[in-house]
Amino acid sequence: MKIDDNTSMLPRKKKGFNFLNTTNGDLVIVMIDNKMGFANLFDNDFNEKGAITFDPSKHENILGYKIIGNTYEILFSNNSKKKFLVLSINFDSKKVSEKEFKFDFDDEKYLETVHYNNQLFLFTSTKENVFIIRELGENGFETLKSFQIENRIESFFDNVLVSLDPTNSDGFYDENRKQKLLKREQLFGSLKSNVTKIDNRVPNVIEQTAQNNKLYQKDNLIYLTIEDDENLQTIFYKIDLDVLSMEQAIYEYPKGRIWDFKKYNSFILDDKIFQLGINKDEMKIYVKNFEGEILKEFYIEKNQPIKFKNSPIIQDGETFLPFVNHRELEETSQYLRKVSSGNIGITGYRDNNLYHLTIGGYIELNGGGMGMMGGSYNTTISASGGVPSVSTTYINPTFYSYSTYSSTKSTFFNTHLDADFNYVSKETSENIFDRIKEFKKGLQYESAEDVFIHDDKVYFSYYNLKEKLLKIIEM
Repeated sequence: MKIDDNTSMLPRKKKGFNFLNTTNGDLVIVMIDNKMGFANLFDNDFNEKGAITFDPSKHENILGYKIIGNTYEILFSNNSKKKFLVLSINFDSKKVSEKEFKFDFDDEKYLETVHYNNQLFLFTSTKENVFIIRELGENGFETLKSFQIENRIESFFDNVLVSLDPTNSDGFYDENRKQKLLKREQLFGSLKSNVTKIDNRVPNVIEQTAQNNKLYQKDNLIYLTIEDDENLQTIFYKIDLDVLSMEQAIYEYPKGRIWDFKKYNSFILDDKIFQLGINKDEMKIYVKNFEGEILKEFYIEKNQPIKFKNSPIIQDGETFLPFVNHRELEETSQYLRKVSSGNIGITGYRDNNLYHLTIGGYIELNGGGMGMMGGSYNTTISASGGVPSVSTTYINPTFYSYSTYSSTKSTFFNTHLDADFNYVSKETSENIFDRIKEFKKGLQYESAEDVFIHDDKVYFSYYNLKEKLLKIIEM
């Protein structure tokens, strides 16, 4: 697709975004540089339906978008998230307009935005344990529903019903238990704003999935998980955007056979929750359904080989060995010792009838970076050459997963499970991101890279600065 970029004799680096119309399958690809914005509208088969150029927004953070007919409204904010701007691109009138508004969240904490049915939803929470859902309306954010997280909340699974009762098993009032329960109750309100949005349809690095607060989306359902290490459990919230309901469940962590586990985490895949616990001598992994039933258990002990791995134990990133950025560890004890000393995580995706899992951990450095044995890790998505530093985490977690995929600094191994979560012995093959990396080796003058899912297929798009062509490739 030829882009009319005649504003300069010199090629300029651009940043690329995509906006999918879930009603009719249309797709808009937007590219922005420091002087001009370009928006191209395609139908479901990538036939061009329209093109508009516009001045780029003064705000740097894209929080999301909504679609009304052939009008695409992109929400920007300043860094403090107090000033907002809606950039409206109308492909019928071929006009672009801007509308600014202010919104004060007061004591609320900004959590995330999600898209559903061409609408943009905003989630916040308060210290008083109130969870608030808003949508982007004509004049700013409009509150749809607020949920007060009570001491006892109706759960969608009876056998994992949350009960915050400050009495012990003997029926007596327990002050210590009360204090723990109050801390658990307040955990929801103390959520930090950096909830990690996960697209579990594609590979993710351990550094993403090892975070404590994760959000997943499956059509109208939002899954929010919070790791509660003190009470040894994963707290699970299911939010239905169709009926604006919230339900809650609790899943207890695995228990060690030799010692108590020191670190825990979880990962949602399909309608299952994977939980793992670790100490320096052992690791245990549970696969549970949402009813809390354990479907499969895997166990690792330091003096035994790992019987369900399909790859070597890999340590990526800088090591204590000079000029060595990739090692293969021989002993299970080495793996457990290194992984248990940092942040642990499990990540995976499903490809046909196989689950592809990665299990490991990373060390967070004092400077805020992430690494393993002295390495560094940076998840900031920025661009050089004067391109605005616009975050794509909110609007496209698929691209965020891709952009961090080659930067992992962790220790891990890979494994494969069948549809019933039985171990499958097979060689680890290239995944979709590996194929994109291989494809990129032959490229020159590429800019405005993007990776997105359309009609259940993964696409890689980029702009060729020399040819002034937008190219979209099915991977």
